[in-house]
Amino acid sequence: MSQNPAHRAHTNAGRGSPPDIPTLGSTCLDIRRELGLSRGLAYQHHGISTSYLFKIEAGLTTPKPETLDKIINGYGLDPMRGRHLHELSNPTEPIPTADRLRRCAHGTVGRSYLRDLEGRDICAAYVDPLWNVLDSTDGFRSLLAGVDETGNMRAWMFGPRAHTVLTDWPYEATRTVAVVRAALGRYRTSEQARDLIRQLRPNNDFRRLWSESTRVAYGRHITDLLHRRDPETKELTSWRISVADLTQNSHIQLVTAIRQHYSGPDPANT
Repeated sequence: MSQNPAHRAHTNAGRGSPPDIPTLGSTCLDIRRELGLSRGLAYQHHGISTSYLFKIEAGLTTPKPETLDKIINGYGLDPMRGRHLHELSNPTEPIPTADRLRRCAHGTVGRSYLRDLEGRDICAAYVDPLWNVLDSTDGFRSLLAGVDETGNMRAWMFGPRAHTVLTDWPYEATRTVAVVRAALGRYRTSEQARDLIRQLRPNNDFRRLWSESTRVAYGRHITDLLHRRDPETKELTSWRISVADLTQNSHIQLVTAIRQHYSGPDPANT
């Protein structure tokens, strides 16, 4: 085996840690490996000594914000991964359990609003920050056929139904891993985070995509449409997805989906 540390780092590039709730240390280690850098070469990028970088990556110390910025800038990380690292260096954000949030979402006002949206042909659901479905319209459950079986939008993405329903599943799956990574970091001590990683960890596709990239994502741009094939009629549609926090409870989000003309990939190639 080669004794050259730079060579060992390059051979590990793209082989991140197995899926788990991220920590600052594990994420810094995975990013360095993805860049193909030994700790010695990393020093040339950000000026942090190899011994101190080892302590950060091993979870033995939490760097000051300015030191973390040196890592972010030295590695040339995008703003989303920079935000992710800062969230991991701060205390986790507490959230109520999914059952407690579900009781809030089932309130008279919440269900009344869902019925109003359904009457306007808008698919909608209340979800928590880890995308457990708290309440939804019939149209939403039809849109994500089988979501009731998992109870979670992100876990549904790696179930058998998503492969048949989504015409651009590889894109959606890759994006889902990035979104899950960010949320697990922000809410890493929550019951929902532990439940979600338990659901997703055994899935081979999730494991592969998790290890291939340290990318993170927050939210979904309104122009980033979701493309769907009806499992029964084979009709193709695209959907504009939006997510909004409820003013009365910031831990409950309203997801809406509005039907559009199909603009996804050629169905002959999917």
